[in-house]
Amino acid sequence: MSSHLQQYILKESTINFVTNAFFNGVIAWFLLRNGTDLTMWGAHSFAFDLMATAFILLLIVTLIVVPLQRRKLRRGEVSPVQWDQSRWLHRQLQRFPKSLWGTGALFGLIGLMVFIPLTLVPMLMLGVNHFTPDAYAIFKGLWAGLLAGVMMGPMIMLGLATPLAVEVPAT
Repeated sequence: MSSHLQQYILKESTINFVTNAFFNGVIAWFLLRNGTDLTMWGAHSFAFDLMATAFILLLIVTLIVVPLQRRKLRRGEVSPVQWDQSRWLHRQLQRFPKSLWGTGALFGLIGLMVFIPLTLVPMLMLGVNHFTPDAYAIFKGLWAGLLAGVMMGPMIMLGLATPLAVEVPAT
């Protein structure tokens, strides 16, 4: 991967981290500010909220980022990504669904299958089983920002890939 592409992905990942951290934190705070503490499981479950967020956030971000990258590529604002068969990630990304919605759903499933266990298992091991509404809003904002930021690289690569790995309708 070229240093220009690495810098571009870092910039876009940082922007997505900040944006998603802010908006997810603020939304959580507004929704929960007058509520009771959240527990990992049960009526006020933060585990279920994180699961829903992992899937929906990555689906939505994919539906925005991939077409945006394709448009930048068509306009000549960015260079295409050439698949390198010696790179594990490139080989995996080439196997993604050809449709934008399928790709978004797969990113959502990756959020559920990878990020949820990486979040909840350490919490269980450390005995973190409840949050105050304010603490959860801060945690969720940072967590959602990290989730979006980490997944930005693969999304950008799919959007800039040649041959096109994800078909995106022209806008």
